[in-house]
Amino acid sequence: ARPLLNLFWPELAGFVQPLAGEYAGRREVLAKVPFVSGYGVETAMLIDLLELVGLDALAQVDLGERKHRHQDTAALGRMSAQIMLTAWSRLQRRGWALPGTVPTPLLTQFRRGGSDALPNLDREIVVSDVAVEERPPLAELRHRLPRRRVAA
Repeated sequence: ARPLLNLFWPELAGFVQPLAGEYAGRREVLAKVPFVSGYGVETAMLIDLLELVGLDALAQVDLGERKHRHQDTAALGRMSAQIMLTAWSRLQRRGWALPGTVPTPLLTQFRRGGSDALPNLDREIVVSDVAVEERPPLAELRHRLPRRRVAA
């Protein structure tokens, strides 16, 4: 994610771990940004908050070392694809990508062995749907929620 951010949003280059999976913010600000499903969530949040409140309103803290379960390269490929689809949607929103063009959410990968292995390659083709959903900002949904009545 860092090379992608450095390329299109160089202001975010100073974030040491943009995919940390841990974040905090003021509710009134977070309610104004869309929420992306999957692995694009941190990328979307950083870009959207940069555009909404500016770099001076963003901060990072060192939470120490975190132990994570390591994922295989196929899982990392799917993760990367979701991050790239999320970045693409932000580039389109800014007018930096061709309007009306949408990259495919289907990721083609190759896995060793398998019952349908390609001849002479010992690999089978695996196609995964890596589409991400984007939920509207909470602030836009408040008018749709029924008002709760408090008993007196």
